[in-house]
Amino acid sequence: PKPSDKQVEYLAFQLQIFPSYCYLWEDNMEIISNCPICQSQHIESFLEAKDYTVSGEYFKIVQCRNCDFLFTNPRPSAQEAGTYYQSENYISHSNTNEGIINKLYHWVRTITLRQKTNWISTYKQSNQLLDIGCGNGHFLNACKQAGWKVMGMELDPKTSEQARQNTSEKIVNHLHEITADETFQVISLWHVLEHVYELDEYFQFFKSHLKTSGKLLLALPNPKSHDAEKFKAYWAAYDVPRHIHHFTPKSIELLANKYGFKLVKSKGLLFDSFYISLLSNEYQSGKKKLISSFITGAFSNLKAFIFNGNYSSNLYIFEHAS
Repeated sequence: PKPSDKQVEYLAFQLQIFPSYCYLWEDNMEIISNCPICQSQHIESFLEAKDYTVSGEYFKIVQCRNCDFLFTNPRPSAQEAGTYYQSENYISHSNTNEGIINKLYHWVRTITLRQKTNWISTYKQSNQLLDIGCGNGHFLNACKQAGWKVMGMELDPKTSEQARQNTSEKIVNHLHEITADETFQVISLWHVLEHVYELDEYFQFFKSHLKTSGKLLLALPNPKSHDAEKFKAYWAAYDVPRHIHHFTPKSIELLANKYGFKLVKSKGLLFDSFYISLLSNEYQSGKKKLISSFITGAFSNLKAFIFNGNYSSNLYIFEHAS
């Protein structure tokens, strides 16, 4: 049968950025022709990574030649993305303690919850806090105990119901369920924005719902880190296709500036380098390599601390520019 215009566009796009490959059309995939940050059409191949968590499929990550932004392209449509989260191995939606990685994750989470509540305590001019992508509600509970008035948003219905039960607070499934008069001193997204399809909608929401003195907290993996450069396509924090955007310190600041936010400070999330190195080693070799992973994570943190601030994951704190 004669291919549709969209199929022809897809094939032409693939041949342009991946000339040595030929791909079949898949209806659940969508092509991004313009850079989500600067709208440039000058896009080139960066690497190909595998989904080790759910599907075993390979996905392309491309780079904008104008602003260097990395993004998964083509990617599953927003309507189809949910199928790539359907796994007990998807740890942020799981409470299992089975296996060494899950045990380490939950042990570290206890420590980092204390760190996070300490970090935001200095921004408590008022006490309204919204956590977007709140998962099971562990961070919200920690903030509630620290005196914050909390609300959460979680897209996954099953997980959001767990958050409601865990926190006894308002948990919505979509941003539009938050009324125009509800504003917040802190809006936090802990490893969430890399999953978000509607970047414009989210940043417009931040502009209208963050108080004048408020802070926007974005925790994101950093493909400029030492561990990312070491593991390349095996770097676990690419996490395709669930991660559709791969922000560097430069690109997240460019995006936030576009919507009227300025960077106040950034912090390294030190534990992430160890966890990500552990997973990356397993993807690369089939073995967890605890000692090697610890050394890689420690060196990544040390290099970031001494030289460039490129931790495996960074927390970026933004505020209104004016």
